[in-house]
Amino acid sequence: MNDKGPGGNIAFVHLAFILDEPLIALFFLLLQQGVRVRRRVGCSVEAFLRQELEVGPEALDKIQSIMLDGKPVDDIGSALIHDGSVLALSAAMPGLVGATLRRGGAYSSLRNAITYHEDGKAVLSGEGWVGVKLFNLMMAELGPGLLRHGVLVHGADLTDLLAKGPQEIRKVCTVTLEGKPVELGMLEGIAALQGNNLVLLTVNV
Repeated sequence: MNDKGPGGNIAFVHLAFILDEPLIALFFLLLQQGVRVRRRVGCSVEAFLRQELEVGPEALDKIQSIMLDGKPVDDIGSALIHDGSVLALSAAMPGLVGATLRRGGAYSSLRNAITYHEDGKAVLSGEGWVGVKLFNLMMAELGPGLLRHGVLVHGADLTDLLAKGPQEIRKVCTVTLEGKPVELGMLEGIAALQGNNLVLLTVNV
């Protein structure tokens, strides 16, 4: 499935994996580095999490730190997702840093100067590209759903990850490129999967 990436002028290819459920954790490092997803924008962070990322109430309660474009978010109902926004999600982190970054926590006043606030600019609604980063428990909690729906990654990051992965993945996974079967060991030689070329990655079990 050839398509267009961010900006509307960058083509990317679709690489699909089907593998045993325990091996899906291999791809979590990509989620920590950051991926991009095509979703509705112009909505609040809360609506984006609930409706676009399909985060349930229990999982939402586990998200203790939310960063939007590098700034901590306290009010997820008023902070808005823009086309090109980067959203980072983390469960509780230890120490003073974790307590300070916790949304609505007792120490949130200590970082009032860097807390996310809307700047009053018009927000366009519709579809857009949003960067998503997941940390600690959130990788296992939300990662499989993101990977199942598809994420954009850089080809070099993906092939490097696979090269360092366990050898068993070569025996127990099915891989297709643009809908056609391909050997896992051949991916490093495919030009479309090199460098900063964008790849639509889906992973199913």
